[in-house]
Amino acid sequence: MLVVDTSVWIDYFNGVENTQTDFLHLALENTLEVPKDYKPGMRTKGIIFVDEVLEKGLEAHSVEQVANVAMLPGIVSASIAMPDIHMGYGFAIGGVAAFDIKDGIISPGGVGYDLN
Repeated sequence: MLVVDTSVWIDYFNGVENTQTDFLHLALENTLEVPKDYKPGMRTKGIIFVDEVLEKGLEAHSVEQVANVAMLPGIVSASIAMPDIHMGYGFAIGGVAAFDIKDGIISPGGVGYDLN
């Protein structure tokens, strides 16, 4: 059984803002990288596609979700987030990840269940 650190959720619901976005760095134009050492247990890096305007509104909790997805078994290449990134149920909304068919996971509700 995989256990993902949920301290960010606890902090969020207690009204404590996580400001770990200072550890992100510009990888390419309009691309922020969440380094593999951002959070213990990450199997790969995270990549967030945002420009300077969208970066100003980037939610720290969404970055944590990108890092959490990078911890999942069988993730291939990177945990990715599109420019519309915002906090979701598990994955950030706008989150994308590919998983190895043999060693990975299947998550029909990674983003949430509010879509019909």
